[in-house]
Amino acid sequence: MIITISKRELHLAAFIKASGAKFIDYKSGVFIFESETSEVEYRVAHSNSEALRVDRELFTLKSFFYKE
Repeated sequence: MIITISKRELHLAAFIKASGAKFIDYKSGVFIFESETSEVEYRVAHSNSEALRVDRELFTLKSFFYKE
């Protein structure tokens, strides 16, 4: 099946690619993948992944740099 992900969801697109989906193209701000796994399944796995949690914490900690 074809999965399209907006560039605004770059982290999700990277997760989908890292999870084995075949990258097809990037057009007009949209990443296009092909996979046997559905977009919904990727979204659930992504929201439950530790990578997303670590990235959120990283951005929180990084905000302290701007307060110096």
